Amino acid sequence: MVRAIDSGRARSGRAGGEVTKRARVVRDEAAATRPTRASRAAAAEAANSGAHSAVAAATGNRAQRGVLTLFLLVIALPVALALGATAYFDLRGVILPGVQVGGVPVQGYTAEQAAAELERVWNQELRLTAVDVSEPMHAWLVAPAEFGLRVNPEESAALAYAAGRGLGLPEELLAIWDGLRQAQEIAPVVEFDPLVALAAYEKWSPELAVLASDAGLSLDSGEVLIAASAPGRELDVLASLEWLAGDPQAALLDNALIPLVTRPVEPGIPEVDTQVAEVERLLTSQPTLTAYDPVTDEWFRWSPDRGRIASWIRIQAHSTGVAVELDQSLQREYVAALAEELGPERAVDLDQALKALQAGLQGTESAPLIIRYLPREHVVRAGETLNSIGFAAGIPYWKWLELNPQVRVRGLVVGEALAMPPKDAMLELPVVPHKRIVVSLAEQHMWVYQDGELIADHVVSTGIPRSPTFPGIFQVKSHYLNAYASNWDLYMPHFLGIYDATPGFENGIHGLPLLSNGVRLWGNVLGRPASYGCIILTLEAAEQLYEWAEEGVVVEIRR
Repeated sequence: MVRAIDSGRARSGRAGGEVTKRARVVRDEAAATRPTRASRAAAAEAANSGAHSAVAAATGNRAQRGVLTLFLLVIALPVALALGATAYFDLRGVILPGVQVGGVPVQGYTAEQAAAELERVWNQELRLTAVDVSEPMHAWLVAPAEFGLRVNPEESAALAYAAGRGLGLPEELLAIWDGLRQAQEIAPVVEFDPLVALAAYEKWSPELAVLASDAGLSLDSGEVLIAASAPGRELDVLASLEWLAGDPQAALLDNALIPLVTRPVEPGIPEVDTQVAEVERLLTSQPTLTAYDPVTDEWFRWSPDRGRIASWIRIQAHSTGVAVELDQSLQREYVAALAEELGPERAVDLDQALKALQAGLQGTESAPLIIRYLPREHVVRAGETLNSIGFAAGIPYWKWLELNPQVRVRGLVVGEALAMPPKDAMLELPVVPHKRIVVSLAEQHMWVYQDGELIADHVVSTGIPRSPTFPGIFQVKSHYLNAYASNWDLYMPHFLGIYDATPGFENGIHGLPLLSNGVRLWGNVLGRPASYGCIILTLEAAEQLYEWAEEGVVVEIRR
């Protein structure tokens, strides 16, 4: 514009010089034709007349110069300025006024300078907001290039340089004029690399991941504590990429936003109501272990308290849910401790006890545990025989021989420690725990019990001294409606076999015997020893007992 103003002043100086030159020519011509003194007077009048004409001519010239100056100011000068402006931008190779690329002013920049500026602003310094579209409060600042977005600075600068050019001088002048009054916006050329964006989303996936919380429960001092479930979230990589790829230009230029599309992750275990109910059921199950000692006729009952049961419960989380389990090792320790309370001589089957406990926890009542006895030792004293040792212990001699076969070969040795059969050695059948027959040798009497209650008692006769009834703990082993003893030619009605005095020779309980000749024996001696080892009842009592006592009922014969 300055250069246009300097060129106009030079042209005005040259026009003034030409006028001056012409004035000089006029003066020279006037001097050459000047009259002599003689003729001056004659020419005076003519000179006055010429002077008036020159004044008039000078006045006309001044008017012409004013019109020319006005023309130059009104028409020529703006044109010259416009031409100078276009020449200024074209010769310098810079972008026209008012041009900006995506809000970045680049007027007066060369294309290379504009490209550098766009690179700095859009690709280096700009930060976009990566935002969880479902939770806008979750946002992070990221570089566009991280998600495959960038402005192509060279192409964008080329578009800026081309703005207003190539349409002709009037249009270019108009573009310059418009640019001086208002900005001309050029949309940047946006590039998008979906593979880079995919990698970025996969990298960001852990950042947005929130693990779902499964429902759970625990126990604290026997009280059930419940933890509610909560959903999690994870980045939906493909949905996010699809959103961004749908309009990457808007993401970069308009919104300055990277969409992070998340989706909920449901907990694997949404609720534990069923498990809570199961834990409460276990804690209130009140299982009872029942054990019966057939030797002493004692009953034992054990019930673990709520705290003990709680210590057995294990709550295990699996992929399919929460399982309520019971620690069998702790349950076994519990029943083993109960068995120790019985003392060193008695024991229970721990496997059966564990099963009974577990059944009780499930609300099922089990049969009583039968307490068993352990073998002991007996040191042989002088004068003892195997039969006397067995009679004193309430266990027939042949049972001792089963544990001590060496005695059969060489006999007893004083001071020798014999393996003593356990007190329940003669209980070979499953025990019937709620029925019991008790016989007193001293009183020659029988008592019959059911569920701990006396239901009958009878006068009896037991074995005579030379064939005594053996004391001890036995049980009903057999039923014979009318057994026959060939040694004595006797019929024994309603015979209940209870033990073998010797292998193959069974003593039992029966009614008054009958000889083969029809004579009924011992009807008048009940209450005194009379038999060869059996226990004798009246016919009616024997029949009743025969019907009542199943095999396995314990028969306790006291001295």
